Amino acid sequence: MGSRDAGIAMQLNAELQKFALAYLPRARVPLARSTAMGLAAFAVALLVRLGLAPWIRGLAFLTFYPAILIVSLFGGSWAGILVLGLGVTVGSSLWLEPITSPEWGLGTLVAVLAFLTFGCLMIGAVSLTHALLFALRDAEERASLVADEMRHRITNLFQLVQSIARLSAKSSDTTDEFMHSFTERLKALSEVQSGAAVNPRGISLHGLLEAMAATYGNDRLSYEGVDASPHPDTTLMLGLVLHELATNATKYGAWSASEGRVHVSWDIQGDVVRMRWQESGGPIVLGKARNGQAPVCSTAPSKAQAGA
Repeated sequence: MGSRDAGIAMQLNAELQKFALAYLPRARVPLARSTAMGLAAFAVALLVRLGLAPWIRGLAFLTFYPAILIVSLFGGSWAGILVLGLGVTVGSSLWLEPITSPEWGLGTLVAVLAFLTFGCLMIGAVSLTHALLFALRDAEERASLVADEMRHRITNLFQLVQSIARLSAKSSDTTDEFMHSFTERLKALSEVQSGAAVNPRGISLHGLLEAMAATYGNDRLSYEGVDASPHPDTTLMLGLVLHELATNATKYGAWSASEGRVHVSWDIQGDVVRMRWQESGGPIVLGKARNGQAPVCSTAPSKAQAGA
């Protein structure tokens, strides 16, 4: 029975939440609309109370209680306050003894104070409910955006891994060469991805270059440019491009010589990052680089320039 009752309670809660999100306001009600709804609710409550007058003595605010609750739910706090203020004024004048009357006493005071107290409590509770609904709506929208972004990131990541595999296959003659090249590139991708995950804003351009300097030697790499945090997809591409350039520099370029140096500079124009990789002090390159090594480094930056 316990699990069954819990299931029923969860289902009821889900239905109530569904109803609230479907029919209750999902944003603050405009003042004009809230005022109109408050006046309409007051008029209905007053007419019903006048209609019940022949059968009910006392209970001046009987019909105003539900009016406050309902109009606060659908019209906002201002509508409820309007019904409360008009209700206590009109109800007191029509069905309660005036304060100057000798029959006015503690019972009248208690009735007025009770109406004001419970009316304020209802308005406050409904206002809190609205705040929770607004927070739930915002949380759902954020969750949807995060889910869409994650799907986009995962799709791009799989495509990137496929590109890395094809690139490694083109530049390798044996399975061992392929595995080594593929593993190194995946490692570079993982390092960039990890750096982006640690920083909510993503890893910056300076962060990418600092990580590279720590790997290949701080005294052999220099860089200059305004720091920025590109879009995570662009950061991944830039990280891989820099890894390819660093690998080539280590095997064939400046870093293959003891005096070799690399200088990286960039400028940002709108949404475009233009990066320059300059090597000095390396050996003289003879012959044409094998497809999959240097050529890919000349084309990959154009993809990274798609946006910052």
